[in-house]
Amino acid sequence: MRRLRIFPFLLAVLLFHSPDVRAEGESPFAFQERSLDLGKIKEADGLVSGSFWFINRSGRPVQIDMVATSCGCTTVDYPTKPVEPGQMCELVVRFNPANMSGKVYRDVTVITRTSEDRLTVTADVEPTPVGPEKMYPSIVGGGIRSRDVAYRFGYAAQGRSQSQSITLYNGGDKTVLLTAESSNPHLKVKCPYSLKAGTADGMTVTYDIPVSASNYGVSDDTITLYVDGVKAEHPIRLSAIMVDDLDRNDKDAPSMRITPSYFTLNDIRKGKTVKKQVTVFNDGRKPLVIRHVKPSGDIVTTLKAGVTVAPGASAVFDIRITAPKSASISDGSVFLITNDPLRPQKEITIRTNTK
Repeated sequence: MRRLRIFPFLLAVLLFHSPDVRAEGESPFAFQERSLDLGKIKEADGLVSGSFWFINRSGRPVQIDMVATSCGCTTVDYPTKPVEPGQMCELVVRFNPANMSGKVYRDVTVITRTSEDRLTVTADVEPTPVGPEKMYPSIVGGGIRSRDVAYRFGYAAQGRSQSQSITLYNGGDKTVLLTAESSNPHLKVKCPYSLKAGTADGMTVTYDIPVSASNYGVSDDTITLYVDGVKAEHPIRLSAIMVDDLDRNDKDAPSMRITPSYFTLNDIRKGKTVKKQVTVFNDGRKPLVIRHVKPSGDIVTTLKAGVTVAPGASAVFDIRITAPKSASISDGSVFLITNDPLRPQKEITIRTNTK
């Protein structure tokens, strides 16, 4: 259940004068904190929660259209009615640490018609001790198991080698020899050459993406494992988002803001094409460059790769959505890559309700 709480006037005054309150773009909200640390938690204890407190300092009622999170493990309760001027409100964040360990970072984005506020949730998760079959539930083949057969690498920067480890477990009764092949010439794989029975070791995957205008977007790759020379039953899939090699600490860097970044089209006739205008703002001090644009399905946009938005400026572009002839509800998106170092990847989400 979503809930709304009002704090006393004194706290509102303190929040307005707090040095932690920072506006982002044209945000109508002032947040007491923009990061929430849930501290050390145990996976076995299950769901944990915390709150972000904010005030509407805009002088007008503001409707929160949506609160998006970077993972399904994180949910947020937020006000569904317009937040009145000077009103103190609460975002209740609930985090499920299932199948996680170590330091975890999750993003929360509060979206209104004219703004986006980016918040961060962190936790340090102590995993529940489990046996090897639960720890490595996915069967690769030849007695080899892994935590999954599909992994997300995250951002892979052009012009720089980046590596991660995928753990393999030998559930068989003898030592095996492992080799691997990659579907991508820019993805190198180093296996544990020999893996004893009942032991686990890391397979190192390394992306080395050349600098090129064609090397932006999502790379979906396949790793084929061979156990004692025999091809494993299931390939391991790995996806990476190819971006620029950017400095997250650059205070003068470009900063992208899109309005609206989420919208719903209601009562659209099946097969009809509807146009929606979206504005890209650059709130930073260096030019914002659109590196990659990929619409989904029957969506077309006038925004193209190579468009540059000057510091403090904005650019308006069209999105054209053709409502499906069969489904009553459809979801689509426009996927963007930019040179914003804090958030190089962005999706504009569109829901269409047909009649």
